[in-house]
Amino acid sequence: MERLELIVVQLEEAKGMIAKGRVPNLRLAYLLIDSVTELILHRTVQTELQYQGMLKKLLLGYRQNAAWGIPVDAEEVASIEAQIVDDSDLKGIDRNFDAKVGLLVRRNLLDEALGPVLEKLHKYRNEMYHRDKQRPEIIRLATLIYFDSACTVLESYRQMIITYPADLGSEICRFTEGRRPGFGGAADLPKKIAAQLRREVGLDLPQVRSALAAYLGARLDRMVDGLEFIEDNLGGRSLVRGDALRLVQANLATNPTLEQVRGRRYPHSKADLEQWRTRIAALESIEDKHALVSEYAAIEDSFEPLEEKITDAVFQVDCEVQSQIDFARGK
Repeated sequence: MERLELIVVQLEEAKGMIAKGRVPNLRLAYLLIDSVTELILHRTVQTELQYQGMLKKLLLGYRQNAAWGIPVDAEEVASIEAQIVDDSDLKGIDRNFDAKVGLLVRRNLLDEALGPVLEKLHKYRNEMYHRDKQRPEIIRLATLIYFDSACTVLESYRQMIITYPADLGSEICRFTEGRRPGFGGAADLPKKIAAQLRREVGLDLPQVRSALAAYLGARLDRMVDGLEFIEDNLGGRSLVRGDALRLVQANLATNPTLEQVRGRRYPHSKADLEQWRTRIAALESIEDKHALVSEYAAIEDSFEPLEEKITDAVFQVDCEVQSQIDFARGK
């Protein structure tokens, strides 16, 4: 029970930070949610893989019997082989968040649709923690989504060890009504806690759909505006619509001519911008929350590399324009 209490306290603290609502509080809530999600994943993986040593010895015994001509059950051997994880994969699972998610999805302990959601949300955590990128426009929404997803992960949590310390805190006691549940009750407690916490924090799916679509749409608008800015302010009148999209993707270190730039193929074209617009609009029709966030993640991942190139190019062109203005003013 004290192992479960560690999880509950973190989620309760995150809930309090969400209620405060300011970006610094939401950032802290997000980091807490990510931490507790990985803790739950880690413990669930430990439980799932606790018999690896025994399975390997059993498989070795079957193979020795087969080598000696002793009949073995082929289906039993195949079942054991399917449960064994290579040592190199075990190391990756132990160290990597996405690898933990992948294992639990493959073993049907997590819904397949939840996998991309958790991977995207953990990627946001890494941005916050390592690169100081907060995404203030959607940090509250992302935190609510992650809290809801953490509750979903908690529903699949299996407790390998259940102990009852004398001083359980109020955070978990409110879910047990002050009593020590029996083994069956303790096993069901994670689902009960997850359901109640989800109700208390809440996730308005129509609001999520609209906010995610608006966020991606605004970024796509800025990309289009950025390309027009480049064409309007670079190269005099020599650039036409579509040139900027080529230029930001071209290898300009080789000093290609404009005609050479126009004659080459690039990863993205105007058709991609139009396709992203269509996919963003289609978010409003997705009813499943995990499918919604997965498609949001797929759209963002597909256009973000180009977005970064456009942002960098706009900054460079803007600096050049300002330099010319300052020079004309004698500064």
